[in-house]
Amino acid sequence: MSSRTRARMKSATAPVSRSMLLAAVPVELEAPGLASECASATIETWSRTLPLRDLLAEHGSNVWIIAEAQLRANLAAWTRLAGTAARILYPVKANPSPAILEILASAGASAECASPAEILLARLAGFTDDRIAYNSPAADLATAWKLLASGGTVVADSCEFLTALDERAAAADAAGQPSPHGRLLVRVNPSIDIRYRKAESWSDLTSHAKKSGKFGIPSEEIVDAVSRLVHLKVDGLHAHVGTQMDHVEPFVLLAAHLAQLARAIAARTGVLPTILDLGGGLGIPFAEKDRFPSIDALGDALLPALDPRFEHWFEPGHALVGDAVALLGSIVAVKSVRGKRWTIADVGTDQLAKITLLSWHHPVLGPDGEALATDGDDSLGGPLCFSGDTLLPATDTSRLAVGDPILVQHTGAYCASLASTFNGRRAGGALLLRADGSIVRTSPRAGGLDEPLARGYEWGSATGSRAARQTIAIDTLMPLSSKVLREDLCEERFSYLAARSEGTHAFEFDFAVASPVGFVSMPLAIRLAGDAAIVSTLRMLGYTTKAFPVWGTSLDLRMGAQIPTDRPVTVRIELSHAARRDGAGSRRLAVRFTIGGDAATGSFEIMFDERGAGC
Repeated sequence: MSSRTRARMKSATAPVSRSMLLAAVPVELEAPGLASECASATIETWSRTLPLRDLLAEHGSNVWIIAEAQLRANLAAWTRLAGTAARILYPVKANPSPAILEILASAGASAECASPAEILLARLAGFTDDRIAYNSPAADLATAWKLLASGGTVVADSCEFLTALDERAAAADAAGQPSPHGRLLVRVNPSIDIRYRKAESWSDLTSHAKKSGKFGIPSEEIVDAVSRLVHLKVDGLHAHVGTQMDHVEPFVLLAAHLAQLARAIAARTGVLPTILDLGGGLGIPFAEKDRFPSIDALGDALLPALDPRFEHWFEPGHALVGDAVALLGSIVAVKSVRGKRWTIADVGTDQLAKITLLSWHHPVLGPDGEALATDGDDSLGGPLCFSGDTLLPATDTSRLAVGDPILVQHTGAYCASLASTFNGRRAGGALLLRADGSIVRTSPRAGGLDEPLARGYEWGSATGSRAARQTIAIDTLMPLSSKVLREDLCEERFSYLAARSEGTHAFEFDFAVASPVGFVSMPLAIRLAGDAAIVSTLRMLGYTTKAFPVWGTSLDLRMGAQIPTDRPVTVRIELSHAARRDGAGSRRLAVRFTIGGDAATGSFEIMFDERGAGC
């Protein structure tokens, strides 16, 4: 019998009826004794002082700007509510920017992931497994079990998945494998009414706690579902009120409802689930007239109502990153259509689908940092061949001209993560506005072939233009072949001249390079960056000799200019955190490199097994 099985042996039994669960919390919209008005969140002000013209000239358009200070301030506000940053689980789906993930990981927050890809990204950014939760209505059993076994958190969305996990635990127990030491939560579909104060046309799309929705196990089935477990115990309950919730009452009601369900589970099984994950959903304003509770206002209403026997978790998206990111664009055309002025920007639905499709029209700043009007006879449109591609349907654009910068505020959540390449549009990368006021580029502008359907495409396969295979005479190839690549580059050599580190994850190396062609060829660039990446990885891990193989599994390399070899060649390496692979010592990490400044840029994904033999 596993330790977790022994831990959940029933110490008491008490029948809990369906009517008791349905009556656990009053279903009226207003929580008793709770004030109907509270302090409102406001539009951020950090972006109003940005030098938009200078940023546009230096970095181009369609660029995300991330404000570190705003992000950290938001996390601090949520931490005041939760008690510790680890109880704030950032939903990676809101914005998977590595810059955002690294900042939150370094501040002690946790990550909520909906896929293996998001789990990998969280690990690379520095989230340890005990600060990663996996929650999806289409969860992969193998992924869930591995995370649970490594100390992470798994949220079961259905009775069927809960049973599958318990059967997997039974198999592990029979095989003598150690019990998983992670935490298991169950997602609840609440039996209480959770509504927006003000119904909108989009409310049905974002009401994630509606009784007819696809998420979770109905409240009235929870106790039975948990009591059927044999090899696992449930550590907590989870629910989510919905996106852009406009008042605090649903959170108060949900906390009481989950607490009642947890006590009912304890009465049946003898084990009290002590974690109550209230999800996210707190909204933020997109216009001055919008009224949403601030994070502190939510805390003022919620904290007095929380049962101290439970640990409360939160998963804020909009209210954590929404106002910490803005999108820099520019004006590309001004036209008149039957007397109506249309001003066309080079950012639109390709990056801002949430804004245009749901009519969540965000504030847009002009070149002077002042917000454009939200009424008027003009319209601000995007660049796409789509009539709904409109950023502001009614505004005054008389002060905008072609070439002027604009900035769309509050674009941190569900904008970049929903972006597309429609009409061949490409993202311009991201900048980080550091807390000290400096601005650095954190990701490059996308290229023309950065199209998921084009990458790796088997050209010619769709047209049937390929004939039967024929043998080609080798002597006809030699006049076409490059002697440099075939023979001369074998003479290329390099040696280390100097090295510098910036903390544990960034390194620079100066190389002396001998090349018969006088510049760094593409094969040589791969060798330079590859060896520098291996050295950097081993130093980061604390090794003084190369004790095991390190190999690359993917490569992206872009060479925009020749790099002469008659002078030292500088290679810069920037490393992610090392993420777990299968096995105790197996790791993978991401590497970004530059050679000769920005003359060559690229990235590797590399893997290693610390138990391997030297190489």
